[in-house]
Amino acid sequence: MWVDLLAQELLASSSGPHVVNDSKTPSGHVPVAHLRGVLMHDCVARALREAGTETTFLYGFDDYDPMDDLPPALPHYAQYMGMPFAAIPSPDGQAPSYGHYYAAEFADAFNRLGAHPAIYRTSDMYRAGRFDDGIRRALDQVDVIRTIYREVTHSKRIDAQWWPVQVLCERCGRIGTTAVTAWDGREVEYHCAPDHVAWARGCGYRGKRSPFGGGAKLLYRVEWPAKWAALGVTVEGAGKDHMTRGGTHDVARAVSAQVFGRPAPFAFAYEFLLYGGKKMSTSKAVGATASEILRVLRPELARFLIVRPVPRRQVEFDPAGDTIPNLYDEYDRAAAAYFGEAQNPDLVRTFHFARVASDPPRCYRPRFIKVAYLIQMPAVDTARAVARDKGSPLTDADREELTRRIADARRWLATYAPEQYTFTVRDTVPQGARLLTAGQRRYLARLADALEAGPGTADPVAPEGGTPTGHTPHVPRDDRHRGPGGSTSWTGEELHARLHALRAETGLTPREAFGAIYQAFLGKDSGPQAGWLLAALDGQFVLGRLREVARDAA
Repeated sequence: MWVDLLAQELLASSSGPHVVNDSKTPSGHVPVAHLRGVLMHDCVARALREAGTETTFLYGFDDYDPMDDLPPALPHYAQYMGMPFAAIPSPDGQAPSYGHYYAAEFADAFNRLGAHPAIYRTSDMYRAGRFDDGIRRALDQVDVIRTIYREVTHSKRIDAQWWPVQVLCERCGRIGTTAVTAWDGREVEYHCAPDHVAWARGCGYRGKRSPFGGGAKLLYRVEWPAKWAALGVTVEGAGKDHMTRGGTHDVARAVSAQVFGRPAPFAFAYEFLLYGGKKMSTSKAVGATASEILRVLRPELARFLIVRPVPRRQVEFDPAGDTIPNLYDEYDRAAAAYFGEAQNPDLVRTFHFARVASDPPRCYRPRFIKVAYLIQMPAVDTARAVARDKGSPLTDADREELTRRIADARRWLATYAPEQYTFTVRDTVPQGARLLTAGQRRYLARLADALEAGPGTADPVAPEGGTPTGHTPHVPRDDRHRGPGGSTSWTGEELHARLHALRAETGLTPREAFGAIYQAFLGKDSGPQAGWLLAALDGQFVLGRLREVARDAA
């Protein structure tokens, strides 16, 4: 798995101890995309610790950054544009700051996904003087940094008036609107210019102050290597936008070597996690938030979604369509491998790193789509049906897992499930059933006769595949007491075999035969396995409906 390969490569170059770091600017509701970074770093930290290497995992909130994009939901926050997030009031009026509010929301999300890094805030680091050495080096060696920018980025805007430091204006409290004009080794002269940036207006103040102890902050490409030095970071990956040739990481790596005298940490690039084909944005509120993903997926599934792909593979999450059922199926395959029920070493390690906490209990995992069908059937005891599928009574762990899947299935059916996965048994004959062909009506009449006579013992067993659309494979034996027929009711498997036998005798295609049943009871051309559906319904209701629809059969 990619985590093991990455850890092996890292340990081959340095045995440790290691400091793994990741960070994010808390500029708004953090999109689910950014969970990929924190979870990847968490996996690397876990792998290093499992290898016996002393490892510290850090996560930083860059809340001394200025607000440079107005949140759509907070138009009245225009007055704070250019101020550090740590100095802007919280939207709820309770958190210490805007930065604290959104940082806490994101931290809660990744904590629930099993990532528990030590949290730091750059505002605290600046105010405590932990960036003072970096600021001094950047100001003293500004010519070196200017040269790096020109050579790496080929920017023509880096002239003798450019400085890699933003000063906190003593009059208006903005940090994004100031420009350094001079440095005397102790204080910086600066101007809070009204037109310094397009997204905020400076107050026009000119002054002189110490840049230390929170009086200034470094521009990001210089702050990044200064942070590596201050925290002793040895491992830090980044999204591919930062890792492009001539990009942010190339500048930071050169500054780290030439200004701070230390090599850049071990790095790896990862692709974006997309929502609906678009890269997500925090400040522009584009895409599902990290918190929202946990309202769609249980933590294990969300972590599995993010951990499974290799870093360079783009991941797209869209809860609509087959996404959630397919994810559940893949997660179940990984669980089977992990517990020795299937052979796939890569899935074993994937499941291992997808764990939220300690080892989950070994349990029976009914197929998600099967659970979704079961809970839509009236009078079906889902736990009983699942136990029959398992072939033995459910354990406490089995029941807990089933309870969670039922809750997930109900939520999916109510919000994201495509129409072909949802159904309702109609109280009256659906309009579509009145349009069935004579052959389909004869099939239903023959079926009613067979059901009334009761189950036989010599029915040929047809191949699997009860629905025309093929959405439902093998289904469990259901209880006899609800099925149609005489003194002995049918099971789903017995009905499954009889339906196929009758279809072959009447010469109908599977789509014609099963479509007739679905139209008669659901008003649709597809649905759950037909034998299972009929066995779950009241016997007299089934016979009455079949007779009514087949009334005009020849």
